[in-house]
Amino acid sequence: MCSAVPVALECNGKLAPHFPQELSMSSAPDVQPPAGPSFPGFRKTQTAWWVVLFFLLYGVLSAAQLLIWILALGSLAMLLLSKGEWARLPGIKIYWGMLACLLIPGVLSLIDAINLDRALSTNARLLAYGLTGYFFVRAAPSAQQWPSTVLWLSGVLVFWSVDGLVQEWRGVSLTGYPVFTGIPEGHKVTGSLGLDYGPTLAVLSPFLFEALRLHGRRLPGLWLAVPVLAIAVSLSASRYSALLLLVGAALYGLICMTRGPFRGWRTTALLVGGCLAGLLVPVWVVPHLFERLQLLWVGLGSNPDQLNAALAYRPELWQASWQVFADNWVTGVGIRGSSEAIQPILAASPHFPHAMLSQPWHPHLGVLEIATDTGVIGVMGYCLLFFIIVRIVLRGRYHSDCGAPVFLTVAALALFPFSSALSIYSFPTGSIAWPALAFALGGLVSGADENSGAVGSP
Repeated sequence: MCSAVPVALECNGKLAPHFPQELSMSSAPDVQPPAGPSFPGFRKTQTAWWVVLFFLLYGVLSAAQLLIWILALGSLAMLLLSKGEWARLPGIKIYWGMLACLLIPGVLSLIDAINLDRALSTNARLLAYGLTGYFFVRAAPSAQQWPSTVLWLSGVLVFWSVDGLVQEWRGVSLTGYPVFTGIPEGHKVTGSLGLDYGPTLAVLSPFLFEALRLHGRRLPGLWLAVPVLAIAVSLSASRYSALLLLVGAALYGLICMTRGPFRGWRTTALLVGGCLAGLLVPVWVVPHLFERLQLLWVGLGSNPDQLNAALAYRPELWQASWQVFADNWVTGVGIRGSSEAIQPILAASPHFPHAMLSQPWHPHLGVLEIATDTGVIGVMGYCLLFFIIVRIVLRGRYHSDCGAPVFLTVAALALFPFSSALSIYSFPTGSIAWPALAFALGGLVSGADENSGAVGSP
């Protein structure tokens, strides 16, 4: 499918022996790089404001969605007006190869799509991510811009976290949103991000961890942001978000170990410890959070009904999704078709509350959603996508600060195989994952481009 996609990248401008010739520009000073990977104006500032603005706009998801469609149309126009020169960009083939891991199974799933309109619109959105990649790869922060950029990104995270804490305290966030009370157990903090508040903070947490690595000694007070972020995640009443935050801290710690085992273990211990402390504080202070955690503990050793209630009826969704996958295991029921396909099974289940059937439910497990929607072919593509991401991380020895490992970690968390919150194909997930992958590749190839310029200079 896209197994030929090369992944031997390094972040400091040095390229692995088997890296494709299109990016191996530093080996010959007389070779001119095609269509440089960045906009010149973006490189003149100390901070990559374009990147900060994009993630800030994510707080108003409709604005981020509109921006992605505008950039996709703009990129399509550039391809036509430049007669293909716009596409001559180092790293873009790898980006399209990664996207193809989901796009090709998505197109094949149209064969037996249960909801053809929705499957077509989701495939069109994946194509839009591909087209916006031409902008995002070019706009990736350089190694010089990265320290300031990640500090601003962590500032955005801190603002969102404090916004949620104020919402818990006053009942209304700084941005004017009231606390969400539409759950049986009590209420949940949403800040200005809505119901995706907890997962979003957890997915973007590596930005804060990286800011601590780069600025923690100069700004020791920044370490307080870790428990503040964790408290906000805990107040979102999303147990999956709490788990994802710990996974993000552990993954970032593993990346730090490429800079030295001792420093990596120390950083991992501090980050995980700070996150755990922050996650546990609201559990002891807010009664309904403790009761929800206690319900999970009791449900694990009880009958199926109590376990279903403890896990918000996720087991029923998983069983129904598995049944649909078993009946449509080759190409699935079409992207975003699982919610329709499992509805009759949930309606016939004695354990799933009929009051919850008024709204559609996706499988709430990332890899199972891929399997249900796009079949075995989709699972193979999804595994290949993660294989490429892991290969890039493992093959590269990140000794410079281009931000690539952080963006790759953010993308991996957004597309996490055991995601039980957001849909893998949803706009909130895609609006983080694909720009993050493009920024990562842009950081990698910009290092190669800068290195080639240094070699070619007198």
